[in-house]
Amino acid sequence: MMRSVGVLLLATLVLAALVNACQSDEPEPAPPAAPTAQAGSATQEATAEAEPDATPVTPAATEDDASDDAAAAQSEDDEDGAAAEQTAEPAPAARSLEGVRGIVDPTNTGWPREVEGLNGIVTIAAKPARIITASVGHDEMVLALVPNERLVAVGSSTKNPTYSNVAHLVEDKAEISRDPEVILAETPDIVATSPYFPAEAVDALQRAGITVIQTELRNTPEDRINNILLLGYILGEEERAFEFADEVRSRFEAVTAVTSTKQSRPSVLALTRYSDSLWVAGANSTESGVILAAGGTDAAGAAGLEGHQTTSLEGVIAIAPEVIIIAQPLEFGAEELRQSLLETEALAEVPAIKNGAVHVVNSRHFTTLSFWNVRGAEDLARILWPDDFPEPAAESFSLAE
Repeated sequence: MMRSVGVLLLATLVLAALVNACQSDEPEPAPPAAPTAQAGSATQEATAEAEPDATPVTPAATEDDASDDAAAAQSEDDEDGAAAEQTAEPAPAARSLEGVRGIVDPTNTGWPREVEGLNGIVTIAAKPARIITASVGHDEMVLALVPNERLVAVGSSTKNPTYSNVAHLVEDKAEISRDPEVILAETPDIVATSPYFPAEAVDALQRAGITVIQTELRNTPEDRINNILLLGYILGEEERAFEFADEVRSRFEAVTAVTSTKQSRPSVLALTRYSDSLWVAGANSTESGVILAAGGTDAAGAAGLEGHQTTSLEGVIAIAPEVIIIAQPLEFGAEELRQSLLETEALAEVPAIKNGAVHVVNSRHFTTLSFWNVRGAEDLARILWPDDFPEPAAESFSLAE
């Protein structure tokens, strides 16, 4: 009896540790498991890299930017080599930061400048040269916007390829925790971080004279672009932010231009297993947004489930998905779950099981709150519509020079 109680207690502690680690970007995080919740109850994701804001659902909105392809036309006289009069089209309108949430004065592109973060209005005195975020999603964005050397230190999560899409870019960087003393030792100019950074650590850093800005990474198409433009403004890289926003928007729209025309959409269930519990990702989860952008129907959301919730074999049978995706790290049993589902007799008539449509996907692309979840939509679109997406998407995004 005592042994059984001990095993149960150990399993409970393991799950609690996984959930707690996912609620921040601190060292040694758990895989992107959901917070504890009763099956069928509405809940929001409380993870730092998988918040309750859905990833792309509709084509990304424009951000007051003009076309880059307007150019002056010029003709030349081949007879005598004299230059003919140029016929010029209107020059492209200047890029505008108007409407970017968090920028206090979008007309101010000098220093100092002000932004409004989750911790209030913050003044940035000068262009930051030494940046720390202590957040995987923010690190992924920073490396797209500034030269690598300006990101001076990262948490262990960003160095871990199980969770991070940029681990290979930060192997040689100093490793930090969220201890203010550890961060101060790296002499940052700015800490641009997530809502999960402890309030007491924010206060300690600010008392030490460090500029701290907390921003939330949301992943509707409009919010994704806002994330990029706001962080670009914070770091003094507006032009690179506009350029990169165009790249991310273009890749997203290349997917949705095809998937938005699909009349018959397969029902897709995002399913994981942690500590012997099955979890589904329903409406307003990161995985749900990826599914919708890729041209699927969110099976759990259609069944009335929201966020991450536990389920059972009976729940999977009732949902009856046509496709199951497992956005769980291989290190945490993704392939074992796939085999278990395919071999469970009770699930034999579930369409996804019957047709062998159970896929282990790259969890980093399905749970991140940075633009990297566009890769998740590209990955899944290729699974659902192989004839429309015969070639794999580009493995990465461009980097700042």
